[in-house]
Amino acid sequence: MAAESPRNRIREFWNMGAPPRHAAGKTNYSRNMISIFLKSLGLLVLGAVLGYVIYYFFSSQSAAIIDRFKVLQSFFGISQYSQGMTFTRVAVTILLGNLISIICYMGLGYGRLSLPVSFISGLFISVFLFSGIIRNNTDTIPLEVIILIAVEMLYRVLTVSTGEYLSRYRLGSKIVPWVSLSIVFVFYTAAALYEIWQIF
Repeated sequence: MAAESPRNRIREFWNMGAPPRHAAGKTNYSRNMISIFLKSLGLLVLGAVLGYVIYYFFSSQSAAIIDRFKVLQSFFGISQYSQGMTFTRVAVTILLGNLISIICYMGLGYGRLSLPVSFISGLFISVFLFSGIIRNNTDTIPLEVIILIAVEMLYRVLTVSTGEYLSRYRLGSKIVPWVSLSIVFVFYTAAALYEIWQIF
């Protein structure tokens, strides 16, 4: 029996997560959820790499674009902290902003846009993160900011993947989306509390 070619293996992996072609096909829901998530995560990383390349060659222009289109930050749950904001206002802004962002990601995933959304998210976040060096006049990006952004983007990718999973399979397996959304909730809460703690 001839060995399977690398091209066929790649094609088989890429087609994972799609509904079976025949109604009688057996569906492995957890495996398909993982496949959708890994594809989205891969495109997020690819977008982030491209975003860094764009920043590297067009650093000043990138910072100017981020400053001009700050409204896009709300889609990622990013809000600017103003001196003198009370603890309650900061907490509500962060929790509510990130929650709205999660709902948006879920809706886009349900519209089966998890792959382009993940790529664009990685691109934008990377440019935003590195442009902060210029906009905030710093030499490096603080480690806590990198950790926070990484955790937030991880649960957003999981959210958009869950949305696409639900669009494809509905509640064929109830445990898969519930486990996924539980992980999202834990990461969302942890990231929000960590951000609040960093501010105060």
